[in-house]
Amino acid sequence: MRWLVRILSGLVLLALIGVVYQLAGEALDSRRYPPPGRLVDVGGHRLHLSCTGEGNPTVILEAAGPGWSLYWSTVQPEIAKRTRVCSYDRAGFGWSESGPSPRTGRRIATELHTLLAQAGISGPYLLVGHSLGGFVVRLYRHFHPTDVVGMVLVEAGQETELRRSEFRKFIHAGKTTLPLFTALTALDISRLLTSFDFLPPLFAEQEAKVPAEIRPMLRAGWLQTDYPITLADEAVSLGETVDQVQRAGSLGNLPLIVLTATGPIWWPDMSADIDQAKFRETWLQLQTELTNLSSDSRQIFAEHSSHLINFDQPELIVDAVRQLLETGKQAHRQ
Repeated sequence: MRWLVRILSGLVLLALIGVVYQLAGEALDSRRYPPPGRLVDVGGHRLHLSCTGEGNPTVILEAAGPGWSLYWSTVQPEIAKRTRVCSYDRAGFGWSESGPSPRTGRRIATELHTLLAQAGISGPYLLVGHSLGGFVVRLYRHFHPTDVVGMVLVEAGQETELRRSEFRKFIHAGKTTLPLFTALTALDISRLLTSFDFLPPLFAEQEAKVPAEIRPMLRAGWLQTDYPITLADEAVSLGETVDQVQRAGSLGNLPLIVLTATGPIWWPDMSADIDQAKFRETWLQLQTELTNLSSDSRQIFAEHSSHLINFDQPELIVDAVRQLLETGKQAHRQ
């Protein structure tokens, strides 16, 4: 019994040391990497917003589930050459403070609207939504239809995806890893592993495809204690988000471009339990169904991309935005 007490006491002590080092590491990161944009109060918590360029409409970039403003680091500078473009960090990611739960698509879209209003970023908007961000921009347009003049859906979610068995397996595999990720991050073990460049394949793939000066900031974001907690909060709310999007309905005749990845690898570390061929077939069907949302839609295939087109072929996103900007200018002349 005495040895058991000693072992347990030692484990508790190690855990406390890990927590202290994690908090110290986060504090150091916050000094090293101040927010590139500004923090805006949206009612009880602040969100980070970064806008560059000039012109109308304003392009709003909504990141994928695991992403924030830095995920657009190879996209935003190119769009800024043509018009004003804004990226931001959803609550709990990047430089933004955590927000209230549940983290549903409707709540996120409402916070985005408040953020833009409080920051004085007026419409019209051209919305770009990646993966989970596709649900958010569709909900934003549903509640503020006159503010939106076009939309790009980048490997966006589709409201029937949770009815598909292979997709449910994919989501379940991700959810099962989050408790471990949360514990490793809180105890500073993730930070220790990262210091030896030991990264999960998903993170390593992303880091390799951004400018060198962005990589330390990406790591700082992944290593925040709130990062896996927020991922879990959004994952838990996915079912409700899907229901909200389904009730929102179609986009009418809104100009829409659907960007779909058809590269050889869709996800860098897909679970072995998933039939990848069946998953790919299912996903392509879902992507094609997204084109039915609008009577003015087109689909573009990213033949060299994984799900992360923003890292693999960012030029396709930039070109899709360019096409919609030119379409809008032609319509305005007529």
